[in-house]
Amino acid sequence: MPGYSEETGYYLNGKLPQIALIAKGVRLPAGRWLRFIGATTDPKLVQELAADLFPALRATLIPIVTLLTDLDVEQFEREQSELASMMRR
Repeated sequence: MPGYSEETGYYLNGKLPQIALIAKGVRLPAGRWLRFIGATTDPKLVQELAADLFPALRATLIPIVTLLTDLDVEQFEREQSELASMMRR
């Protein structure tokens, strides 16, 4: 059963690695997503904080995606699936 965002904020998936700004009530993408900061924070600061909190993620700039609707989540998951398929080739 999918989880839903209880409040708008930035969520981190360290395995991808990916940061997502997810609106309140929107379904979380597949995988483990940790809400780590509120939505009003500057995106550049969000990336810096993620690197500070998770040292393993310091090697590269973590991309941020905005997911405001369940349709955005579906499109994001399709893109992630396509990327994974291309990486396996």
